[in-house]
Amino acid sequence: MRRVGGVLKRRARLIGGLLIALIAVFLIARFLIHRAAYVSTADARIASDMIAVSTDISGRITGVAVGEGERVSAGDVLFTIDDREAAYTLAEYEADAERLRAEISREETRASLATSKAGSEVDARTAGTQSASAAVEAARSDYATAQRDYERTRDLFDRGRVSQAALDQATNALETAEQQLRRAEADRNRAVAEQRTANIGGQEVELIELELPVLRAALKQVEARVEAQQVVVDQHTIRSPIDGIVDEIFYDVGEHSLRGFRMALLHDPESVWVSANIKETNIRHVRPGAPVEIKADAYPGEEIRGRVTKVHDATIGEAALMPNPNANGVFTKITQRIAIRIDIEEADVPLRPGTMVRAQIRKQPPDEAG
Repeated sequence: MRRVGGVLKRRARLIGGLLIALIAVFLIARFLIHRAAYVSTADARIASDMIAVSTDISGRITGVAVGEGERVSAGDVLFTIDDREAAYTLAEYEADAERLRAEISREETRASLATSKAGSEVDARTAGTQSASAAVEAARSDYATAQRDYERTRDLFDRGRVSQAALDQATNALETAEQQLRRAEADRNRAVAEQRTANIGGQEVELIELELPVLRAALKQVEARVEAQQVVVDQHTIRSPIDGIVDEIFYDVGEHSLRGFRMALLHDPESVWVSANIKETNIRHVRPGAPVEIKADAYPGEEIRGRVTKVHDATIGEAALMPNPNANGVFTKITQRIAIRIDIEEADVPLRPGTMVRAQIRKQPPDEAG
């Protein structure tokens, strides 16, 4: 019995050892198959476009409309800066614009009235000049007739055929006709002068019309100032450029903002991707379009899928702001890493920028890898 029990125990141990060996072989084979099919990296994290909101002006913060972690829409107010001085300047420019519009309207009305008046005046004075010229011609004709009568009467008087009274009457008629001719000529000269004055009034209309373009140009200049100052006023209200989440607020009410300095940091939670760093020894197996299985440390049981969309050409070390030159002559070879971008295709959980993930990238066949 003891012999049988010992044999059974040896068989059980043998079977157990074989099972353990089979399990180990299975796990090793699975690891090798997985390693042959995938490039894996734990040097990966969720990334997003971090939008740094800054200001184009300096001033005292009068209001902070949001808090860290709040969701905002594009155009929502984030900060307000004291804009009283800018608003006063805008009101001054707007007043200048209104004044110029009033002057232009007044000059246009003057030009219209002067045009109408000058036209009527010129017509009237032209008609007066023509009438005076006709009167001069009539008076000249009467004077010529009176002169012929006087000469005929004078000849008859010298021959004793008419009396002194007839001569005196002819003399008076000649003098009267001469006075009427002079009066008619004076009236004509006055009418010509009045017509010239009316024509000068028409030239005044031309001067007004020449002044209008100057006023309109000045109005455009002031309107441009109004628009530029309106931009300055609008710059005192800092708005969100995107639909997203506020990650950081760098100013509080009462602090003084500086032009060009960041005031808040935002990101769009709907536009995130995975930034992974692949060893240079494995980068030959990674190509854009390769499918990726992503495991987020924050959600261990969640399956997230993605696809490689970009493989950088330079290593992370070459892109560093402070390279590490080998100044002492001692060289240690270190495997370099190359950054890739993985766009996320499916994610039912919120992925926060900066959180760590593990990426498993399916290797592409040699014919697809090129």
